[in-house]
Amino acid sequence: MSKSKRVWTVIGSVLAIQGAIFMMFIPELAFHLIALGLGLDLTFFGLKYIFYYLTHAQHMVGGKRIMLIGLLLFDAGVFSTLMVDQAQAILVIYVVAAHLVYAILNIIRTIGNKKDCNPGWKIDLAQFIGNIAQVVLCLVFIKHVEIPVFIYAIGVIYTAILKIVSAFKRTAIVYVQ
Repeated sequence: MSKSKRVWTVIGSVLAIQGAIFMMFIPELAFHLIALGLGLDLTFFGLKYIFYYLTHAQHMVGGKRIMLIGLLLFDAGVFSTLMVDQAQAILVIYVVAAHLVYAILNIIRTIGNKKDCNPGWKIDLAQFIGNIAQVVLCLVFIKHVEIPVFIYAIGVIYTAILKIVSAFKRTAIVYVQ
């Protein structure tokens, strides 16, 4: 990781911690912000996949799969953006699904890094444990708005701290002869 990337990672993590603390003070507003942010993120990534399909992937093997993923993400994003005020349980399930996907990606990275004897597997394992804990706690307290917001905010703080720790770690440089 370059020095500028390290600085931007630390700045972004500090801003994420501040935003999470703000969310803890106003959980009702924070829930709507999280739901709106999730819906807009899904919409944006859906449009990104669709644009990628239209510009490059239509001529690739598996291009239709990219278009399908884009359409599904776009549809889920528009649906969740429109349902911000009405379906609290659906939005909590969307947040849980996002953290479940992140947990699966973290465990896959952990296994790969452990197999390659990379010391970064410990941070990936810690992120996996944090994401799984968020999933379980959000599902247990799905009926309350405040509890998932606190759990989400604590998860944001936890992830930001792990990013700060990884930004200060030295990176190994491998020279190929």
